[in-house]
Amino acid sequence: MPVIITKNKEEKNLGPLDVLPQTKNKNGYDYKLVKRNDKVAMYAMQNPEIAEDNGYEVFKIVVSKPSTLLQKSGVKKGMWYQYPAMEKFPGNEDFGNIAWAFNTIESAEKKFKELSK
Repeated sequence: MPVIITKNKEEKNLGPLDVLPQTKNKNGYDYKLVKRNDKVAMYAMQNPEIAEDNGYEVFKIVVSKPSTLLQKSGVKKGMWYQYPAMEKFPGNEDFGNIAWAFNTIESAEKKFKELSK
């Protein structure tokens, strides 16, 4: 995620949309993008201690708006952090609303197709 740090709040061009990664590590699992479209993404999730895939996650792609935040303490106090618009990986609280977990690729594919309509 490219972040621009400035001494004033002036808006900078933060470039193109920051998209979901091909791979990610979260909650002790390795995630690998299986497929995606403009609305939905599917990742295979694997516990690094187990050889085969442990399951799949399918979720609606949500894009956050660009934001500018002021650092209020510490060494960089008074500096402005500008974050670009980005596609967000779902948090634990998103499951059942915009994200679902599956044990089989067939179940994950079915949900992916349903959400892609």
